[in-house]
Amino acid sequence: MAGTQAFWIDAAHEGAQTRYGEQLRRWRQLFAAVEGEPGASGVTLDPLRFALGAWEAAMRPITDLPYVRCHPRVLDAACHRPEEARGPLAVVELAVPTPVPLPAGWHTWHRPDGDGGAYAAPPYERPTALTTLELRTPLSPDRLPTPTHARAAGLPNLDDAQASLEALVAELNAVVAPFLHALEQDPR
Repeated sequence: MAGTQAFWIDAAHEGAQTRYGEQLRRWRQLFAAVEGEPGASGVTLDPLRFALGAWEAAMRPITDLPYVRCHPRVLDAACHRPEEARGPLAVVELAVPTPVPLPAGWHTWHRPDGDGGAYAAPPYERPTALTTLELRTPLSPDRLPTPTHARAAGLPNLDDAQASLEALVAELNAVVAPFLHALEQDPR
């Protein structure tokens, strides 16, 4: 199990890296170099744009197994460059216990698969109170590796995408893990 690690790259499932390579091909437009930007064979060499594309392709599940896996409390995680912000931002949403005791008959987050599954909301027909914690943190573009070359014309290099993901995963784990640790210590 992940413990207090928020994100990890799926190395345990056979063919995971091959599936991620397919995602990179499928979402090649995320890596297209734009005018005035360094590029190689039509692929951006801008570390931030490349890393954001690698993250988005890794988080899009083509099966039930996205390439970047998440702690069961992580409901959503996005890395992007919003127009209103100066730099790149990560937004991570966590399922957290309710801050107040719930009245009888009310439900909150549960884990349908026992201890191993992600947190889920009860069915709609039940009275439900859900509490989330949204973490917004700037990303450090200077920690991202610079892509080296395209795999082929218009196709991102899998090794470069892997290196970008590893950098983002490390940065996000440093931010999110203390919150997950605190939630594990909470008796609720």
